[in-house]
Amino acid sequence: MMDNVVKRHLRGEGRLWSVFWIWGVLGSWILFGVFYAALQAIGITWTLFFASAVVMLPYTTWILTSVWMCARNVGNPMWGDAARFLTFIWALNVGAVGGWMLSGLVLS
Repeated sequence: MMDNVVKRHLRGEGRLWSVFWIWGVLGSWILFGVFYAALQAIGITWTLFFASAVVMLPYTTWILTSVWMCARNVGNPMWGDAARFLTFIWALNVGAVGGWMLSGLVLS
């Protein structure tokens, strides 16, 4: 079932609201909570950095691609453009957080 959801959204066959709000917003909040709790518990470590990269790189790639592909599955194209823009900014933020973690590891 999960495989079908992933592929359907990658092909642009899913609804924009579901990939943006459920998989993008809610999913990223959940992942943030997990990684933030780990960061608070153990601090920045190479293990946490690689674990977050292994999860966040494919997740971010899937969300960015899926939102882009599903952006026209709305009544008003403005919402698709807004979702694309916000998802792109979110992806840049994921990269910035990864860079912050890496710099903390390299400089310590």
